[in-house]
Amino acid sequence: MQKRLSAVALLVVVLLLVTVTTVAAQTTTVPAKIPVPQPGSNVIAGTWDPQCAGNLVTVTDSNGIVLGTATIQADGSFTVYLSRPLEIGESVTVSSPCGPNSLLTTIGPIPVPEAGTLLMLGAGLAGLAGYAGLRWRARK
Repeated sequence: MQKRLSAVALLVVVLLLVTVTTVAAQTTTVPAKIPVPQPGSNVIAGTWDPQCAGNLVTVTDSNGIVLGTATIQADGSFTVYLSRPLEIGESVTVSSPCGPNSLLTTIGPIPVPEAGTLLMLGAGLAGLAGYAGLRWRARK
């Protein structure tokens, strides 16, 4: 009975140590500042909290494949050189044991609206401007 009790106590101590270690690993709650990368880019650069200096930054794709790693510098900056260029609409996760992860989605070319959409937008704005002018004159 006493051996079973000591085994349970040892298990509880180990679980507490693992929990404390996991919580202590994250030293910041400040999210990283990472601009959204463009399609075809093979570099992701940004800044993390400077107190995270020396920690590893890992970039993974949506399948969990590691695309690149880098170390956070003393000023908080990092530059990850990727193993392949990013594709249009691809999502990548930038993570570090130091703080919160960032999910980035690469954007493609900005679509240009059709001519009919632009015409309706222009007509709507012109009508709004005319109405605002009438209201302005009516107040005087």
